[in-house]
Amino acid sequence: MPNWASSSYAIVGEKEEIKALYDLMNELQSRKEPLVKNDFGCNWLGCLVTALGGDWEKVHCRGSWESLELKDDCQLNFNTETAWSPCNEVMDLIIEKYPSLGYYYICEEPGMALYITNDEFRNYFPERYKVDLCTPEEDYETEYFYSMESLSKWFRKHYDVEINSIEDINALHEQWEQENEDAYCYIYEFEIEND
Repeated sequence: MPNWASSSYAIVGEKEEIKALYDLMNELQSRKEPLVKNDFGCNWLGCLVTALGGDWEKVHCRGSWESLELKDDCQLNFNTETAWSPCNEVMDLIIEKYPSLGYYYICEEPGMALYITNDEFRNYFPERYKVDLCTPEEDYETEYFYSMESLSKWFRKHYDVEINSIEDINALHEQWEQENEDAYCYIYEFEIEND
């Protein structure tokens, strides 16, 4: 059983090609039966690979898409759940078929501590840090932040604690764990991938 990676994609480019891709994906997900028999359903990425003229057995496409949204005629957004990592081979196939398009993504797969994005300039996915915590009182929170400064401000406001580095988080984690062995506090930083 794989660990599942959650990714959000923004595909951008010429209006005609964005619309063509949107129409193709929308048609695939609206079918009564999947284009290719599979266990994921009509939104299986292998169906998209096949519709694009690719071979689903040669392209990493283990997963599906959801939340398809056409935005401003020049941007298509959707999310994927895929085995272990983002489905960038599928995105590369899309770019082969529609050369004016480009893609940006943000991905997290907690089991492997994989937190990555290729949106270096934060045009589509500005988040750079994720906080996942359980306080000694067993309050659970997950928050995303654009910078260490905004993260620090949030900790001061909500927990009256100064956080300026990963070392500060580690110290808080240890303190909370001493108060309640189930408590934790983790920060994950999204790494920039250059494709």
